[in-house]
Amino acid sequence: MADITQNFSQLLLTYGPGAMLDLPEHAVVVAGLQDWRHAGSNWRPVEEERLVSLLRQQLGAKLSPTFEGLRHPPLYDEERRDLNAPGVEVRLFPTWFLVDAPPAAEDDSGAGASPSGSEKRRRIVEFADLTVSNAGKLSYKGDAKKADVNPIRFVGACAKGHLQDIDWRFLAHRNGDRSCRKTLFWVERGVSSDPSDISVRCTCDASVTLADLYKPKFLGGCQCNSPWLTPRRIADEGCNDDLRLLPRSATNTYFPQTVTVISLTKANDRVRQAIAEHKTTIDGIRNLPNFLDVLRAIPQTKDAFKDFSDEDIKQALTKDSSGSSSPSINPRIAEFDMLASGAPFIGGDTAGSFLYAETLSRDRLGLQDPWSSFLRNVDQVHKLREVTCLYGFTRFEPPPTSAESELDEIQLAVNGADLSRKVDWLPAIEQFGEGIFLHIEPTFLKRWFDSAEIVVKAASLRDRERKEAERFNRPPNHLGAGYWALHSLSHAFMAELALECGYPLSSLKERIYSSGPAQPDRFGLLIYTSTAGGQGTLGGLSSMAERVGELLDRATKRLALCSNDPICAEHGEENEDYPLQGAACHACLLVPETSCESRNTRLDRSLLVQTVLGDGFPLIADSDVDF
Repeated sequence: MADITQNFSQLLLTYGPGAMLDLPEHAVVVAGLQDWRHAGSNWRPVEEERLVSLLRQQLGAKLSPTFEGLRHPPLYDEERRDLNAPGVEVRLFPTWFLVDAPPAAEDDSGAGASPSGSEKRRRIVEFADLTVSNAGKLSYKGDAKKADVNPIRFVGACAKGHLQDIDWRFLAHRNGDRSCRKTLFWVERGVSSDPSDISVRCTCDASVTLADLYKPKFLGGCQCNSPWLTPRRIADEGCNDDLRLLPRSATNTYFPQTVTVISLTKANDRVRQAIAEHKTTIDGIRNLPNFLDVLRAIPQTKDAFKDFSDEDIKQALTKDSSGSSSPSINPRIAEFDMLASGAPFIGGDTAGSFLYAETLSRDRLGLQDPWSSFLRNVDQVHKLREVTCLYGFTRFEPPPTSAESELDEIQLAVNGADLSRKVDWLPAIEQFGEGIFLHIEPTFLKRWFDSAEIVVKAASLRDRERKEAERFNRPPNHLGAGYWALHSLSHAFMAELALECGYPLSSLKERIYSSGPAQPDRFGLLIYTSTAGGQGTLGGLSSMAERVGELLDRATKRLALCSNDPICAEHGEENEDYPLQGAACHACLLVPETSCESRNTRLDRSLLVQTVLGDGFPLIADSDVDF
């Protein structure tokens, strides 16, 4: 079979371990990390100590005691075709198939015969009944000529990620002779594709409809099968979830659990930054008696440390060893504190630096009210590095994102499927780009928080967050009215930037910084773009920083009237289906899922401007729109 390639972001966010994938000739499940071949020199670490510390603290026993850190996925080598070439293995799944050819004449007799011409029947076979060609193509011969086969469309799964074949023979004979081994058929009646018109039928006349399989508890309990892992099942493993029918091509088959951080400098200390960028290499040689000589000799580090004395390196290593930071602290706090420092220059504009930003002066910004009061500082982020790590996944229901944690303490969702039986490392990608950081003036927001209308509104938002949590049977995360307002402003700002900066809206991303009532004041927005290549550093986005006032003004004025008003403006407390969406729709605030950190939830433009309904207490009261 020819090699199939995916880019790194697809592999982590869409087709990671445990994901079902349709290849040209086969349906497969992507194997766990134990079958990701790095082929020696192809192994590349991703240096991000803040993220590694966070994962160690949050994931605990899910990680191996010998956990090494983060790695890039295997890089495809087009010159290698041997069995040990770098790559990601896949496993055939499911193992039940439908034969494309019509049933043989002898199969059309008996109780299982088609009663009319309105039914289409195809034989159901297992992998053991198939023949495999030298090229890996599967076919079924039976008593006639060879016929192509297609994998069956439905499998069984649970919300925790477990996955298994459905025992179609057992279900069809659940109330009859379970020892029957006669031929099974997939029967489709009419053209509606309604589940009640699709059935699995045996020639002994036993059958089960697809509609039956959708009934709660019909498939029984989850058996803890993980076909992407080795071994596929552990004897003492238990799962309390019910098995549910899952179409292989459904959009809810795979929800990755990821965490993302923005890489930082270390107090603008060049030698400490060099140590951070080469930490894995340094840790591997630090115990050598001639450590500094080796550091200056090996190709990976000799250029990075040539400008520093031995004493500078020793002091920097001592500072890093004695530094104390709690991994349970949200990484966004460190990001915010650095970007909001107000320093004229943050980081460095060198070849190996991860972050370089410039705090723009008020003269360059030329802000007018209300933005001159709303913004404390604006940073033009010329260079940034984003690291995203995959640590698990779920099915059916998406896990809460790390953005849904309060700013003072992060909680990663850990109730998901494992990527390997022994997690010695986790896959991560690093992407480079640029952006704009807005430091919001806390006193401006506090005046808004203290208004009587917003106190009432905030209580309503908490109730809606509670209702959403009850739907998924998990504790609520109350992020506050400030997060809702800043998140809504972020979406409007991104939409306006996409019209000017040269990047499509789907290429822009956001990070919202919004502290709770009992936390130190941290309010800000980071709008950025990043890619694995060089497209993220062309300057089109960061150059918009000097026009922030103009762009924000236009963005908020557009929000005052939506093309779906008054229906859009009426979304709110009565919206039982989507409690985390207020006055927001695809015509005004919703953005591509790749751009939003919270899956297009906690949005309400009535918190920013006055809508056609004329109620509320908008954050930006001066919208200059008459209705």
